[in-house]
This record gives sequence, structure tokens and C-alpha cells, in this order.
Amino acid sequence: MKKFQKFLVATFAILLLNVANALEIVDVRSDYWAGQEIVRAIQNGYIYVIDGNKFKPEDNMSRSEFVTALLKVIQRQNEEIIQRTSFKDIDNLTPNKKNITLSEQIRMAFGYPDKTFKPNLAINHNETMSMIANITNAQYVAGDITRFSDYKEIPLWARRAWIKNVANGLYVNHPDLLSFTPNKDLTRAEAAVLFDKIANNLDKVKDQYKDLYNSAISDEDEEDNGLDFDKSVFIAENTLDMVSFAPNNKVQVYDNKKIIEAGNILIGTALDVVETRKDLVGHEYRFTAPNDVYTTQGTFLYPKGTEFYARVDKIGYSDWRSKPETSTVVFHKYSLPSGETYDMAGVPFTKDDKVIYVSDIKNAKKAKKLSNYKMSQKEYLIAVAHQKKPLMEFNIKSGKTIYILLTGDMVIPQNSEYLQLRTKKSLLEEKDNDM
Repeated sequence: MKKFQKFLVATFAILLLNVANALEIVDVRSDYWAGQEIVRAIQNGYIYVIDGNKFKPEDNMSRSEFVTALLKVIQRQNEEIIQRTSFKDIDNLTPNKKNITLSEQIRMAFGYPDKTFKPNLAINHNETMSMIANITNAQYVAGDITRFSDYKEIPLWARRAWIKNVANGLYVNHPDLLSFTPNKDLTRAEAAVLFDKIANNLDKVKDQYKDLYNSAISDEDEEDNGLDFDKSVFIAENTLDMVSFAPNNKVQVYDNKKIIEAGNILIGTALDVVETRKDLVGHEYRFTAPNDVYTTQGTFLYPKGTEFYARVDKIGYSDWRSKPETSTVVFHKYSLPSGETYDMAGVPFTKDDKVIYVSDIKNAKKAKKLSNYKMSQKEYLIAVAHQKKPLMEFNIKSGKTIYILLTGDMVIPQNSEYLQLRTKKSLLEEKDNDM
């Protein structure tokens, strides 16, 4: 039996060597740990040889190279571009501009807080995990990452992505199988292994991902695509009475999404200590939903633990000393507990340029003064214009709860098992059945 196993290993090595020679790869040995995946990556056109006949497996991969290859792996490289890139360091002279723009369009890549993409920067393990998590399904049982020796080195913004990808088996950690090296730059060999895993698990990639954001769909898929938002079936208009003094309380319910309209007010508890005088432009703060959220009619909107991300867009300085006094803070995305991240637009609800905390509202009379139920849309926009880019005193202790005013419609997709149209009654029935 052992002789037969040795024969198989030797035969595979010869075959791999022959394929490598046919592809003129001179720097990848037949016994290289990622040799098989590298050959397949080249054969499938994900990554190319360089310098004529070298693969350079230990070299780093740039961010633009990674998104270009990943689009090919998930077979999205030919999608029509229907929007301009918002990355301020991408222009017509940028190599791979089309692929970078497409990766932003389908919400695979979000770039940096300063609105740059940094296409030539080497991509690290955390960033690769984030992009992969953005395009993969959420139907998984959360994996345990604590068995890996360096899991505490994973930054908080990337932790859910690692949990999701470990559960889906879409990660690479060579040679130490018990560590992630999360902050290490990705090598070309590691990229080849990742692409091979994703290509063999395309069922875990979201089919509806591009349709969620109204990207173009092919003619042959158009008939069968039940999640195209243009084909959404309207079900009902609900109300959200989380905050009685919100300028708007309407929620539009469709068969494949829910839309919390601009003017609604949400509630978020600070997960980070917010200190205005230590702010930097681009810095992000996280807030979390303290409870599951339902409409008055019982439609489930989003779960406890959903996170809202606030970004510092501007720093205000004192007139008489060069120290930061105030911050412009804007909510720009939210993340479900499953790890899926989507766009939003909102600001901390303010009065007289100061944040209003949930504990500040103690009586109905004070609450009614903060808003006007009978505002038209135009009147509402005028009334909250100063709140869209609020320059405010913004010092919050961790655990403090604030109001979040939506300045744009918040779309909640219907693409996770727990994000289905449910009623409080049905949830109670589920609990009874479980008992």
C-alpha cells in the first residue's frame, strides 16, 4: 500500500512538473506547497506569470491585482459599469480602473476612510478576508476562531469577516495551521490558494449580490432573477415608532427588501470611546443596535447586534488655539451580525449642535419640540440641512446610547435566513416550539 501511495505522489509530481514546464514556470517546484493551485490559477487566467516565465510565489499582490483576479474567479469581470468610482485616487490613467470601479459597484471593495483605494498598495490578509466576506453568503454556523494563536491580532472591523470565512473554509494560513498572521501582506501563492478555494465553492458566492445594488444583469439571467430590485413586489407600508418625534416613520416592505425611509430615527449604543479632541479625519466609530427592531405591524427589520459605522469627515478647531474642538461625524454603513455590510446615510441626531442622548429625552413635551410631524419632504430637508454634515461637540463614553437620524433611505436586503418577513407572533410560536 505504501509503495502504491509513493507511486501516486511521484506520478502527481511528474504531472505537475510537466504542466509547470508547459506553462514555463521556472520558479515553482513540483513539491511547492501551493504548486497545484498556482498551476490552476494560471490555467484559468486568474494570475499570470511575470518576467517571461516566473510566477514569483512569495511576492506580494497589490490591491488592484487582487480585485481584478477575484472578479474573474466569481465570473463578474464582464459586468457593465453603470456608476463612476468615488475613490479619489482612481482616474483614467490608473491600471485596472474598470475592475476597481466594478469592485466598488458590486460592494466587494469599500476602500479606505479617506475615500481612496490605494491600488498599488500590497493587500494584507485582513483586507482579503473583508472582500471575500462581502461577496459570500451568510448561511453558515459561526466558526470558532479562538483556537488560532493570534486571533486577538485581528482588528475589530475584520473579525466578523474572519469568523465567516473560517466557517466557510475560505481562508489560507500556511505554514502554521494554528495562526492567521492577519496583518501580513498576502503573497501571490496564498492568493492562488484562496482563488482555488473560492472557485471550488462558487455556491457560497451571493448570486444576487450585484442585483441588490441595481448593477446590470445579463439577458439570459434576467427572466429568472427573483431578486432584481426593479422586479420587487410591494407588500405594504409599515410604520416605525421606535422614536415618536422622528420627522418620518414610514417603512416600505417588499418581497425582497425593506426600506426605512429618510427621516426615521434609529438607536445605537457606542462600542468605542469617542473623544473629539483626539479625532482624525477618516477615523471610524461603531455603534450597535441594543435590541431587535420591528415595525409597529410586526415586520422584522434588523437584529440586535447590528452595527452602525460613523466616520469623521471634518475636524473643527478653536479660533484661538490649534486644537480640535468639534467633529463632523457621518454614518455611512451598517453591518449585520452575519458579517454582511451595506451602505446607509445618517447623522447623530442633534439640537443646537449637540448630540441628543436617549437618556436626555424624559418627557413628551420636550420630545415634540425636536421635530414636526406635519413637515413636507422639502420642509424636512431644509430643517435638517445643518444635521447632514453636523459640526458638533462629540464626546461619548462607551455604552452611551444616541439617536441616529437617517438622511437617506436605508435598504435592508432579504438575503439572510434570519432577515425574513416575520411577525412577533410567529417568533413567539418558534420559541414555544423550541421549548
